[in-house]
Amino acid sequence: KILDDIKAIEAKHGVEVELDEDLLAEVIAITEYPTSLLGTFDKAFLKVPSEVIITSMKENQRYFPVFEGGKLSNHFVVVSNAFIDDFKKVVAGNERVLKARLSDALFFYENDLAKGLSNEGLANIVFVEGLGSLADKVARETKIAEYLADKLNIDAKEKNILLEAARLGKADLMTEVVYEFGELQGVMGCYYAEAMGLDGGVATAIKEQYMPKGEDGELPKTLAGSLLSIAVKLDSLLGLFSIGMVPSGSKDPYALRRAAIGIIKNLLHFSINIDIGKTISELSKNYKNFETVKLEEFMLDRLYQMFGDINPSVITAVLASGDRDVVSIAEKVEALNLFVKKAEFKEQFTTFKRVANISKDIGLTGEMPVNTELFESDAEALLWGAYTHHDYENASYHEILAALFSLKESLDRFFDNCMVNADDEGVRINRKNLIGRIYRQFLLVADIKEIGV
Repeated sequence: KILDDIKAIEAKHGVEVELDEDLLAEVIAITEYPTSLLGTFDKAFLKVPSEVIITSMKENQRYFPVFEGGKLSNHFVVVSNAFIDDFKKVVAGNERVLKARLSDALFFYENDLAKGLSNEGLANIVFVEGLGSLADKVARETKIAEYLADKLNIDAKEKNILLEAARLGKADLMTEVVYEFGELQGVMGCYYAEAMGLDGGVATAIKEQYMPKGEDGELPKTLAGSLLSIAVKLDSLLGLFSIGMVPSGSKDPYALRRAAIGIIKNLLHFSINIDIGKTISELSKNYKNFETVKLEEFMLDRLYQMFGDINPSVITAVLASGDRDVVSIAEKVEALNLFVKKAEFKEQFTTFKRVANISKDIGLTGEMPVNTELFESDAEALLWGAYTHHDYENASYHEILAALFSLKESLDRFFDNCMVNADDEGVRINRKNLIGRIYRQFLLVADIKEIGV
């Protein structure tokens, strides 16, 4: 009934009604005789940012916002529960209530514009007990932002935008609109930064610092916004882990799992290559001492959630390679998964697990020389030739894996014809080095023995 009414309103007035699913579910739950009605408010209120008007409508009055040509119009849809024939008084009453709400919003907005963005007062607001005030958090976030900018060697202009956005990122928490509508933090900071004439990149980064806000939330469109988002989330993770506020079971009051996933999504979105382990270790110096490896593991564990449609052992195998760059980890996981999904993989796995088992007692560091003059069988020469035929250094992860898996036939022939633990020490070491070289090359992508088939 509600949806039919709304469709009729859209057709009659040439408008589009935004159907928020959560709001619709709430309205359905509180109405027994629903009738969708179109109301109007003064166009003068449209000078207030649309997000403020929409939030006020939804949260305070349970109204659906109305758009014309993609822009917010001075209309709204209210769902009445009155069992009457004439709804004029119902519409008029709702228009009066909304006018009062929007008058307040306009008053708050104009006051904020007059004051501009300022960090004054942040020092008086505690972030979390043991981690100082919001001013302290801003200072830490700015340090992280600078660290990331230097690590990635971004240009001076982009760095200045990032640091200015970090410095003013929490200033809108002191504004009247955000005090009234907390979910508009960042959004209002963007509007106020623009009104102050700050660089557009600074304004955008202030808004993007909280992205993504949910599982399928929008991601930043700018590098500065993405780096600030990472800095904001990374400070919360480092800070809370440093005071023992580690999520356990289903309890995660500070949404640290979501923060970790947000960091990973930002890194992947802009292909930002940083070593998570080293980054955590280096930045942890600004916090109370704690086991940084626990935070590293916590963040990497999120990959299993993000790659939920992939065999978890594939992720485990890639992580066992020691890689801590999320971008390359994701590339390796996707490349390896293509081979694991193939019907012939089980047969390949048997051969390469044997390679891994033989290599476990071999030191895989150093040159591991292979002397072709010590070959006693054609199988050795054929395997060495097949292995060295490929250019691993300039190949993609998929090409590396394809090259290694193509060695199966040569490896099987080698195992059938050669005793690895030969009596002659030189031959024995030479054969172990040959197998070890193949396994070591595999380890640069993943540890195959960790895969479950």
